[in-house]
Amino acid sequence: MKLAYVALLATSLAFWACSDDESSSTKPANETPSSSSEKDTKDNGSQSESYDCTTEDGVVVVYPKGGETFKLGETIKVVYGADPSLAGPQFVFKYRENEEDMGTELIEESAGEKNPDGKTCYEQEVKLDGDLINPSSEAFIQVVPYSKTKKNGKSGKFTVTE
Repeated sequence: MKLAYVALLATSLAFWACSDDESSSTKPANETPSSSSEKDTKDNGSQSESYDCTTEDGVVVVYPKGGETFKLGETIKVVYGADPSLAGPQFVFKYRENEEDMGTELIEESAGEKNPDGKTCYEQEVKLDGDLINPSSEAFIQVVPYSKTKKNGKSGKFTVTE
């Protein structure tokens, strides 16, 4: 019986020691980790550890928060959170010039966190490509889950210049 306890303890310690290995992360390759120990080196206000991404229903987009000014061609980080019911297929990241605009997809394929937990902030880089979008003073980013499109989230309104 003592041998069983020793084996269980050894196994537990082995799993615990491996859990700190960043190479075992399940994040997609294009996803930037958002742990509090990492610092964002790009100064566009998107350090995910400074935001509250808690949500129990759908997507919440916390950056851009509104009032920022970006230029066409610039790459920005969208910071968002999503509830666990949206696990599985990922998200569409759309640029909308205003409320009437249907939006332009900024990434050719689905992107973002596959297993959101409703608490963590996730970051996704998107390029404000001048070949795809127009400047606007009422622009925002809309993050739309593939599985439940009505649970989308919108950023605050920002300006995009040439």
